[in-house]
Amino acid sequence: MSARELQGAAVVVLRAGEGPDAVADELERHGAVVATLRVAHVVDRADGDVLGAVGALERFGWVAVTSANAARRLALFSAQWPAATRVAVVGPATAAAVESLGLHVDAVASGGTAADLARSIEAGPVLFLAAANARGDVARELTGRGIEVTTVVAYDVEAVPLDTDAVALLLDRGVVVAMAPSAIDALHSMDEQARRAARSIPLVAFGPSTQRRAEALDWPIAAVATRRDPQAVTDAVRAALGR
Repeated sequence: MSARELQGAAVVVLRAGEGPDAVADELERHGAVVATLRVAHVVDRADGDVLGAVGALERFGWVAVTSANAARRLALFSAQWPAATRVAVVGPATAAAVESLGLHVDAVASGGTAADLARSIEAGPVLFLAAANARGDVARELTGRGIEVTTVVAYDVEAVPLDTDAVALLLDRGVVVAMAPSAIDALHSMDEQARRAARSIPLVAFGPSTQRRAEALDWPIAAVATRRDPQAVTDAVRAALGR
């Protein structure tokens, strides 16, 4: 894709949590004008609570994480990581978060979904380090195959309502990128007039979980980023704009 194919495209990225925004950086690299709206805060559970819920990490054959925020909490264990405990992640961003702690990633989900992640694990027991609102796909897939899984909540996701200025910015954009199901919830929380206007703006969903949430709330989707990486989002934005 040419670095100018998105030249002048006005994009708003709706995402949860703080930190660097690799998706916005990639879109801008291809010429888009990008604004980021934080639609949720990530609030870590107390270190002691997470450590106590996990117990002895060496009893797990695998640790599964489906977000960079969950991967970040592995810092609690990274100094004394058991040699036999392997790590499975859902995509490149999560892998990068794990590797930034000096840990090795043993499996990356081929399809970028939680179910794909679970299918990459051949034996347990498995520790699933997750958000409080995480879907049950990992546990269902693993337990359905007779693999023991323990889910430990590492953080909460708290919604941030879109204020008047945020809604005005969103409605002035040519494409909306929803990076998580909470982004769809934020769109749906707007008043009826704003929702009607927003439904006419092409919506790009990041991954199948966000797609399913949009479909459940009857939000039309212009394109889906099927891989969990910034280039996939850029490709989906290009498709949504017909470029």
